[in-house]
Order: sequence, then structure tokens, then C-alpha cells
Amino acid sequence: MSVAKKTDKALKSLQKDVSKLQKQNDRLTKALEETREEQAETRREIQVLLEDRLTAQDATLTEPVAEAGKDEEKPEVSEVTEAAERRAKDLGVNLSTVEGTGSGGRVLVKDVETASDGAQ
Repeated sequence: MSVAKKTDKALKSLQKDVSKLQKQNDRLTKALEETREEQAETRREIQVLLEDRLTAQDATLTEPVAEAGKDEEKPEVSEVTEAAERRAKDLGVNLSTVEGTGSGGRVLVKDVETASDGAQ
């Protein structure tokens, strides 16, 4: 066999191999695209679930909850600063009688002290 025939045979063999590899590459590319689409859909579903859960969590945080065993005279903790709560305890002021002047009616230390002065 001559060198030219061997070269032609080798080239044809390489062309077949390249063709097979291209087909495999096409199949892998398609599978990868499908996987990416599935991942994107899954991410969208997770995002919706997280948004739903956060919305539900926000709703439960903003709704008043009556808990057994809690001091009913005391307003919600979110409506009273920690410092005001400590000061009310020190002064013996009932927080349910204190009108808050802070943002959203929040009870501040000065409100507790004013209520204490008014009670004396």
C-alpha cells in the first residue's frame, strides 16, 4: 500500500471519529441545555416558595399573638424599647398605662419617666 492510500485511509478514519465526536458533543450540549433549563425552573420554584414563606412569616410577625402565661398588662415587646422596659421596672410603672411618643407610638424611657412623675 502506498503512502497516499494510507494517508487517505487515516483521514477517512479521522473524519469518522470527528463525526462521532461531534454527534456526542451535540447530545451532551442538548443534555446540558436541558439541565440548565431544569435548574432555572427549580430556582424559580424555590424563589416563589421562599417569597411565600417570607410573606407568611412577616404576616405572623405583624399579627398580635396572645400567649398564655404572659403579663396581659404589658404591651407587646416591639412597642417598648428595652431601656424603657427596664426603667418601668425600676420605677414600678405599669407599661399598659404609658402612652408612647416614639415612632409608631413606641414607648420610650422619657415616656416611662413622664408617667412615673404623673403618678406621684
